This record gives sequence, structure tokens and C-alpha cells, in this order.
Amino acid sequence: MVLLVPELAFMTGLPEKRRDSRMVKEVMRELHQSPRQHYQRLTNLLHRIRAKPEALQELTRWGLRLEPDIHMTQGRILPSERINLRHSSFTPSEELIWSKEVTREASISTISMRHWLLVYPRKLQDLARDLVITMENICSPLGMQISRPALVELKDDRIETYAKGIRSFLSAEDKVQLLLCLISGNREDLYAAIKKLCCLQSPVPSQVINAQSLGSQFNKMRAVVYKVLLQINCKLGGELWGVDIPL
Repeated sequence: MVLLVPELAFMTGLPEKRRDSRMVKEVMRELHQSPRQHYQRLTNLLHRIRAKPEALQELTRWGLRLEPDIHMTQGRILPSERINLRHSSFTPSEELIWSKEVTREASISTISMRHWLLVYPRKLQDLARDLVITMENICSPLGMQISRPALVELKDDRIETYAKGIRSFLSAEDKVQLLLCLISGNREDLYAAIKKLCCLQSPVPSQVINAQSLGSQFNKMRAVVYKVLLQINCKLGGELWGVDIPL
């Protein structure tokens, strides 16, 4: 258990108004560091605190004392597991990230998207068209087959409009494999309403895409759509990768 002293802690997170792709990328760069980098930053922090009389005085007032180095313990090092795809296998890097590899080759098993629904507001009709074209162009390397979707164009992006359009289509069609919704921004209320409708009221696998995440550049859209297709394949029952000895 970790106990935090309120007076010595502060809240973290990104305010909605200041959140953008560049800021998120900078935060992720700070978070995804090697163990050696984490150690160096922690020891530097300890040294700065110990070198500042005001900080030492505040710690003493609380009855606290910092050691000059972090606590060392001997950990168990597990051997690397090979990641298996459909036709090949590989050993991941030390960072244990293999997102590039899984987008270059077919997954172990894939589910074809034959009957799926795309819901979008009228103002995003051009982006919806580009999204479908991109999905059709890049699905083959993943081993997926995607047919043209049924399109539901909404007059606006209100929650009631989305709910009415989705209910109307699902009530008339019982073979929908997936519902894909395109929304115009970070609408948590709209996202929650769509998920509640698709999970509780009319159960169907669903995927919600924020139009801002697709961007205006073709390469960025391809990168995002690759990740979306991997998520969709899992939701439909596909298998992306595996290991020889499950952990």
C-alpha cells in the first residue's frame, strides 16, 4: 500500500482545454522511459532535495528523512517470449512494444466485416468517406476482409440524434456485426450514451472514433485506422498474436 501525504502531493492530468496531440505526445515521452532513465531522474530528485535547506527543513518538520539512494532489491529476470503471428514470429525489443510488427503481417485469426454500420453526422461526411476508403485499402496486410458498410448520416451530432439513428437501424437489421460511430470531438457524454445503447439496450460490438484523432494528413489517418482495425478484430473474436507458453 502506498500512502500519500496530501500536503506533499499534487494532482496530475491534462485539462481538456489544453489537451492536444503534441502535449499528449510529450507526456507519453516522459512516461515511457527505460529503467535506467527512471533511476537517474529519481536520484537527481533526491540530490536536489538534499541540497536544498528549505526542503530538508520541511521534511524534518514532518518527521521524514530521505536516503541518498533508492532502495535496491534483486528482481527476477524472465526470459523473452517470442510473439507469434500467422506466418512468422519475432522477439520484441526491450521496451516490449510490437505495434509495428502486428500491422505489417496478418494476425493469427481475423474476422471479416461483412455486415457493419457506419454512423456519422452530416458535417463529417467527407471524413467518413475517406475513413471507409482507408479501411478497405489497408485491411489486406492484417488478413481482414471488409465489405462496404451501411451508412447512416445524421443531421447533427446531438446524443438524441445518434440514439434515434442507431435504434432505428438496429431494430430493422439483426445481422449487424459491428457499429462504428464517428464523432466530432472529445464528447464523453456522447461516447457513454453510445456504449450504453450498444452494451445494454441493443447489444452489438461497437467502436467510436474521434474525428480529431484521424487528423488531416493521410499517413496519420492510416496509422490510426491500423490500430482501430486491430481493436475491431479483437472485438469480433479475432486473435492478433500469441506466445508459445502463455503467461
